[in-house]
Amino acid sequence: MEIDIRDMPAKVCAPTLVFARPGDRFVPFEATAALAAGIPNAQFHALPAGPHSSFDIVKEFIPIILDMVFERIGSSTDERVLKTVMFTDIVSSTEQLGRAGDTRWRHQLDIHDSVVDHMLSQYGGVRAKHTGDGVFALFEGPTRAARCALDLVPALATRGIRIRAGVHIGECERRGDEWSGMAVHTGARIGALAGAGEVLASRTVRDLSAGSGLTFESLGLHRLKGLPEEVDIYRVTTPTSGLKP
Repeated sequence: MEIDIRDMPAKVCAPTLVFARPGDRFVPFEATAALAAGIPNAQFHALPAGPHSSFDIVKEFIPIILDMVFERIGSSTDERVLKTVMFTDIVSSTEQLGRAGDTRWRHQLDIHDSVVDHMLSQYGGVRAKHTGDGVFALFEGPTRAARCALDLVPALATRGIRIRAGVHIGECERRGDEWSGMAVHTGARIGALAGAGEVLASRTVRDLSAGSGLTFESLGLHRLKGLPEEVDIYRVTTPTSGLKP
């Protein structure tokens, strides 16, 4: 209830169905209609009058959903979905390679990949690809992505690997096994802005993580390379990770 999303519906690009029931005392019919009007190309359907629960009229809206889904199947191999993106990068990897040598550095990268894969499995993340000396991963929600990044920093540091991370959420475009879109580019730029041991995130991540227990310290607006608008950046910590001995 504390999150203001009035500026978000216009940014939704995914095909959207919005249902409403006259007489719904939990969510007014007019409010739902206004939500549908604010989402580009959304389809609004009025269901039979009744309470907010729709269990009594499942047969009314399931055919509408199926019609929409199957109408789109086969029309395009591209897909736009809402995802949280996390980018990590090993800090000063070139210098570390020079000091360690090829053989030892390959061993370090194997350790890095093993730790990252373990953390991703713990937080429900999926590795989309390697990005040189880091990873690009996808999550269903921003809190899990941020906590995964925060746990990766000390887990890798104890193994002599320093990383930085960036987290963002938005619509991503999937083309086969590849992911692209403004949200992906934004997440990568936020990650590149971080210093060693830092986890940075966008304002959208902060807003959608209300009540998570994470701490977000504002770093102000930043102009990131290749992005049309400035991005509000926050340093993410937990109440304990911000304490100094």
